[in-house]
Formats: sequence, structure tokens, C-alpha cells
Amino acid sequence: MTIPPISHTSTDPLLDVVTANTAHNQKKATLVFPLAKVLAAADQHKLGYAETEATPRLWWVKDDGTHLMNNGQDPTDTPDDTYLPTVVHVDGWGPGTDARSILGGDDFRESIDLTTPIFEDGTTLLGMLRQAATDGATRFLLKATFDDTHMHQTYITE
Repeated sequence: MTIPPISHTSTDPLLDVVTANTAHNQKKATLVFPLAKVLAAADQHKLGYAETEATPRLWWVKDDGTHLMNNGQDPTDTPDDTYLPTVVHVDGWGPGTDARSILGGDDFRESIDLTTPIFEDGTTLLGMLRQAATDGATRFLLKATFDDTHMHQTYITE
């Protein structure tokens, strides 16, 4: 697929790229996170909705901007701020940005399991992230392809 050039006068180049990749009402987005911050977010855990075991997860959240956060304790779970969830914003999509242009209109939280094997050799996403950091990678890319009813995610480090 060839992406048409983005105008230098574009007011929303990321939206222009997503729109250029739109086919059959399907959108694609590549979200870039600093790898070291993503790894730091993967250390505190609690039970999520309908879960029976507190396992390492990241929650991909779209509300005020879009970000990853750990499933650490909520402020209401603790008497002080020592266990607040760690939040890692997408490069360029922090608080005050409107992620509806790339991810649709509704806010959401997508749970990403860090401990289920994702490769044939048994490597988990957390293992992949740790190895990538050891090998010198600095970025975690979440690639999403979605339409109004389904979403597919791919994880890459570089």
C-alpha cells in the first residue's frame, strides 16, 4: 500500500496517515511508547473485572489522550499515593489531546496480558519487552487495525 504524501500545512498529520490507511471502513494506527516507561509500568498488579488472579497486565486506555497504564492499585485502594497506577502516554498523544480522530469516539480500556506466551518458544510479551530493552531497544510500538466491531493488535520493539 502506498501512503499519499501528507501536506506540510496539515493540522493533524497523524489523522491524515490513518485516513490514508483506511480501507473498507478499517483504520490502522501505530502508537509509539518509550520502552523504559512501559517496563516500569509492568510491576504492580491487582484483580481486574472478572479476574481471579492478579497478573501483570497493561491497560491501553483512550480517554484524555491515549496511554498505557499498569493494573496497579487505584488511589481509592490505598491511604496514600504510593501505589498509583503508572501511566505512559503515546508519543504526541498526552493529556489534552483528542484521540477520537485516530481511535474513534468512545473511551475504552483494552487489557493486554503480559504473561501469556505469544511466541511458539513460550516467550511472553513481558519477556519480549525485557529482552528488547537488554538488546538496546528504546521504543514499544502497538499497532492496531480496527473497525467498528473488531480490533487486532500487534506488538513490536525497536
